[in-house]
Amino acid sequence: MQATIVRLEDRIQELEEAMGLCVLPPLEWGLTVQQARLFGALLEREVLTKDAAMAALYRDRGDDEPEMKIVDVFVCHIRRKLKPFGIEIGTRWGVGYFMTPANKAEARRQIEASRGAAA
Repeated sequence: MQATIVRLEDRIQELEEAMGLCVLPPLEWGLTVQQARLFGALLEREVLTKDAAMAALYRDRGDDEPEMKIVDVFVCHIRRKLKPFGIEIGTRWGVGYFMTPANKAEARRQIEASRGAAA
């Protein structure tokens, strides 16, 4: 039984990493834990739907989720925090949010640079 639990915990970790939920953005960006989760999910997808955003934000809550509109609020705050760093988030109306390949590359460059500075 314990081996099964460990195996499942490892699998959860792999899936969270694949979903971008383990991205550690630079501290200078000033993102909260939930904002970082949402940003990581956005970074790993071509388009982040609102449903996928809600899953990234509230995957570990057993109670009722907040209204879907909260995703717009999170994205608004993230946009404001990332704009000074040259990173933009676009809206695909009726679908969700996206980042251009150039914006993703810049975000990854800054993330890697912050890891190098921390080491």
